[in-house]
Amino acid sequence: MIEQASIEQLLQKTDIVDIIAHYVEVKKQGSNYVCVCPFHDDKNPSMHINSIKGFYHCFACKAGGNVFKFVMDYEKLNFVEAVEKVASWSNFSLTYTSQKQDNKKSIIHILPTLNAFYKQNLAKNKEALAYLYKRGLNDEDIRTFELGFAPSSNETLRLLQNEQITQEEALEVGAIKQNENGAYASFINRITFSIYDHKNLLIGFGGRTLDETNMAKYVNSPQSKLFDKSRVFYALNLAKDAIYKQKEMIICEGYMDAIAFHKAGFKNAVAVLGTALGEHHIPLIKRFEARVILCFDNDNAGLNAAVRSAHLLSLAKIDGKVVLIEGGKDPAELVASHQEKLLFNILEKGIELGEFYIRSLIASCDLNSALSKQKALEEVQKYTFNLEPLIANSYTTLVANLLGVNINDIKLSKNTRKISFINPIKQSKINNISELELLKFLYENNETIGLFKLLSTKEYFLHQDITKAILEQKNFEDPSIRELYEFENIKNLSNLEEFLYAICKINLAYFNKLKSLNLKQAFKKQIYNLLNQNLEKIKKSYQNDEVFLNHLIEVLKSVHFLDDEESLELFLNRLQKNIKDKKAIHYNFEEEVF
Repeated sequence: MIEQASIEQLLQKTDIVDIIAHYVEVKKQGSNYVCVCPFHDDKNPSMHINSIKGFYHCFACKAGGNVFKFVMDYEKLNFVEAVEKVASWSNFSLTYTSQKQDNKKSIIHILPTLNAFYKQNLAKNKEALAYLYKRGLNDEDIRTFELGFAPSSNETLRLLQNEQITQEEALEVGAIKQNENGAYASFINRITFSIYDHKNLLIGFGGRTLDETNMAKYVNSPQSKLFDKSRVFYALNLAKDAIYKQKEMIICEGYMDAIAFHKAGFKNAVAVLGTALGEHHIPLIKRFEARVILCFDNDNAGLNAAVRSAHLLSLAKIDGKVVLIEGGKDPAELVASHQEKLLFNILEKGIELGEFYIRSLIASCDLNSALSKQKALEEVQKYTFNLEPLIANSYTTLVANLLGVNINDIKLSKNTRKISFINPIKQSKINNISELELLKFLYENNETIGLFKLLSTKEYFLHQDITKAILEQKNFEDPSIRELYEFENIKNLSNLEEFLYAICKINLAYFNKLKSLNLKQAFKKQIYNLLNQNLEKIKKSYQNDEVFLNHLIEVLKSVHFLDDEESLELFLNRLQKNIKDKKAIHYNFEEEVF
């Protein structure tokens, strides 16, 4: 059985956005995130994810809860299975109460231990250091990017044994591999590049051989519980702040290129890990809301990677351009030869993603006849018909010129798509900011619920479902509570005074929207209006804020519970006189009213 304290620690540590992004594409929207809801036939992003509070909520089907609930419902797991799944993705070692799991070790410490070992070895390896210095790196670069050197397999295995790390644990994090001859280190006689995820957790390594005859020049950690190269960018942990700030991400081909960009001042550069950009990279890019610059080598491998990446990014509605480095050099070589200015100039150029893909597509086609041009057009249409009509039609002139045909013969959009604007929250429910502020205060300060019931009622509120849930002291398992935290730009009421002022406003708003009022309602409306217009003036007539608030509470309580016209009229007259005379607003009311 998993200890409850361990579950709570995992819940605090886990980023719910990261976990949900494993299943569906997540996009940032304001201070929160949105995605298409996987629990109903959702065409639009109806599900909102609150990364701070750690819950999700679908405005369409009302599905919602914390990260464990999402995994349970999505994968049809029980609670324990979901917790263990989230723990594995979050690199968290759960604590169990059963004896079976008492001695279960955390695996998170293994790679940092290995990394320290690699870094110590690099300092003693003259050949590896000479190679790095020759590539233009200095000691500061080596420290910043945590470069190291993996020695022989036996030395690594001996380290793991000395640290009492079992083969099972080492295999689990990709530190070793295994074949019919037994276990061996994943990195042998290679310069190592530390790979962190965007949460600064060490998840794996890249390795560069010094043996130029070795066909496998670069290798990565094997797929493991921690490491999935199709979901990771090298140096993202160092680049993420610059990407957020600049809203631009440079994606290059390798470790050395990413380091070179950083040395040249482009702190927003990352690298793919030996593969082209993949669909699992898209949610990560979209979270940054960044424009992408693809910077690849101008060889066959680089061109093919650029074409595939441009196609993927443009279909995912990510803006950007492709930059190809001419002359057979890569960014690392340019920086090593002190040609940083040339790198700046290259990045200023580039071709927009969609245009680059279309040019590449048509360049690969035979255009010697009308029929071949038609086939080329059909290939382009397979791409553009999947774009928004406005974007697709913007390429019409380009395609006509490349094919050498009349622009009127080019159709790049089916023109069947409609632009829809998503607003899962009804407009009628977002026009009362004071109400939302009060409800949030009431939820976070539930000791004021009793007072609220003496001064107002849920019938006065537009958001009656939320109000009812708060008064019944529901938690985030209730969809109405989750919905409250999806409203943006709602400030926090800081004290009892602001709470009481908000009640005055909301009570008045209720009576203001009534189309016809009886005499009793009319008197209450006048009293609330009088208070709203004079609260600051009333406060100034008091030397003690606590007395003022106590009197205001009594006044609001009296108005709420008075139920006959005569008493309300007398109450209104006395209140008007006391405000005019700058007297205490609750002065002798009981004697005259009751």
